[in-house]
Amino acid sequence: MISRVCIVARECDGYAGAGGLKDVVRGLADALTARGVSVVIIIPRYGFMSPGEPLFDLTIRADGRDRSISVTGMERDGLSLRFIDAPEFSTKDDIYTYTDEDAPEPALVGKGHLDAPMMNVILQAGAVALLMKEGPAPDIIHGHDGHCGLLSLYMRREETHAAFFADTACLVTIHNAATAYQQSIISVEEASRLSGLDKRFLALGLVDGSVNPLLIAGIFGNINTVSPDYSKELTNGADPYSGSLGYEFRRRHIPVPGIYNGIAADDWLRRSGGAAEKSSIRRRLARSLGRGRFEGVNIFGNRPNPNRPWLVFHGRLTQQKGLDEILNLPEGLLGRSGGTLIIYGQGDPAIEHQLKSRTADEDTWTFLRGYDEELTAVLLAASSFVLVPSKWEPCGQIDMIGQLLGAIPIVREVGGLKKIRNGKDGFSYRPNDASGLQKSIQKALYWELNRHRKVSRMRQHAEHMIYGRRTWWTVLVRGYLPLYAKARKNRCRKR
Repeated sequence: MISRVCIVARECDGYAGAGGLKDVVRGLADALTARGVSVVIIIPRYGFMSPGEPLFDLTIRADGRDRSISVTGMERDGLSLRFIDAPEFSTKDDIYTYTDEDAPEPALVGKGHLDAPMMNVILQAGAVALLMKEGPAPDIIHGHDGHCGLLSLYMRREETHAAFFADTACLVTIHNAATAYQQSIISVEEASRLSGLDKRFLALGLVDGSVNPLLIAGIFGNINTVSPDYSKELTNGADPYSGSLGYEFRRRHIPVPGIYNGIAADDWLRRSGGAAEKSSIRRRLARSLGRGRFEGVNIFGNRPNPNRPWLVFHGRLTQQKGLDEILNLPEGLLGRSGGTLIIYGQGDPAIEHQLKSRTADEDTWTFLRGYDEELTAVLLAASSFVLVPSKWEPCGQIDMIGQLLGAIPIVREVGGLKKIRNGKDGFSYRPNDASGLQKSIQKALYWELNRHRKVSRMRQHAEHMIYGRRTWWTVLVRGYLPLYAKARKNRCRKR
């Protein structure tokens, strides 16, 4: 019986978010709470966040010395929120990268924080110390990504730790195993100095010459990924982006189950404004965009034409997300096919520059730079299709949100995007098909404009899939609760 769960992460929706991880943390926590499970969420307190109520101070070992950190928090919506407060977090205006305001030098704007390893150490050491201070020990500590990969070692760092967490299992979910996201530390010596953990244990986690927190998580605890197909790609050598990590999982016989993320369907429907014809939503949204209603979102190119079907890309503007494939679409394709393309997001400055140039030349392209929570849901509800041409995609969440809100996904058939059934609840194309995105766009727009019944059935199939398999309640009951139970059985074997 699982009665107490602690979630440790760098993001949580409603407090700090940069990507889909924030929705996972909050969605899973809300589903657990609805089932009567006591949940505490531990995240950093960044510079853009309110501190919450002061609770207590803690002393942790980091960077070869004792460090004092503060813990603040609040109780809200049935959840206990705890914030780790330290200068490494409170001086940052973004979760993972430098901004114009906090970058040590202009060249670092948009780049990852130089002290990221220390930030991860403080979060993990602080989380374990916090739990021991407040008690009782949870049944499960559920960490997310490489930022939390050392939690299982911190739980046994000293005899007092091991005794306190004797009945606690540790699970780390891998949301992205690409080398840039693994949070590796360059050497055993450096990892031990930063974390204060035993070199003997850290040395077991060497991958490609560096200490890999995700391998540590698998050796001393339990791991999973966010889709069965991504798990297969990672462990069978088909994923070219994760270095030797998958090989090490396979060599050491570490199981890596895959569980799809869920979505908070009712929340997304509320944000989108309810049911209405897409043409009506497009007209209202086009007027709102023209008036500059969404603060923090800048429009480049023409205001999108509400009389044509919209195709939207929404996500972080990085190479992973396949922006080069969108930028390589033939000039005039959208105009000839009867659609309008909207790229919505922010990220790599070079990609942003290319998009600004392209939207200046194409009257059927619009670039919405920035982010607004309300805009996201309404834009998807207004759009006929959502583009997801990712080079790799562990789960895919925007495709599921699109299915719920009637924006049929057009996806590259990789990782978690393989759940899309081509021609039934979306369109998919093979990874090596150079013109796959173009052909899928043309087919999708032709069907939207000429085969209304077919597209309507696709939207019905997509909606049924979401309510049948992809809500957080279903994912919790069918996926995470059984995995939690298995992790608790494994805890004795991995002490």
